[in-house]
Amino acid sequence: MWIEIFTVVFLGICAVCDGAERKIPLAVVWLGIIAALVLRAEGLAGDDTWQSAAIALIPGAAFWLLSYVSGEKVGYGDGWLLIMIGLFMGLRKCFLILLIGLVSASLAALVLLACRKVSKNDGLPFAPFLLLGLGVTVCL
Repeated sequence: MWIEIFTVVFLGICAVCDGAERKIPLAVVWLGIIAALVLRAEGLAGDDTWQSAAIALIPGAAFWLLSYVSGEKVGYGDGWLLIMIGLFMGLRKCFLILLIGLVSASLAALVLLACRKVSKNDGLPFAPFLLLGLGVTVCL
């Protein structure tokens, strides 16, 4: 339960900042990564092994690559967030959070485009959708 609370706090701060300022505070993310590593070293976070922790970094690394390839249409901060989530929650939950975040962001984008509130070149902050995915995953 504490792992979920820590993750919600760190991701919540980042989601509010991303939604308001369109910028993810990397100091908060790095503090979250350090907290996840400390909790993992104490045996309180995620899976049991360091190998599984390394594998949980895959979604974040993939988003870094996507950010590079897309010319930062997907921000590097989203990759950092996924690394933090992976360290706290493990690979399976990280992928589930990512899936729910991507689906909800896509649906929101479709609704906003249909209502003509945004154009196709506008971007949406992704951290609030990751927070939604985390909330759904924790409730499951």
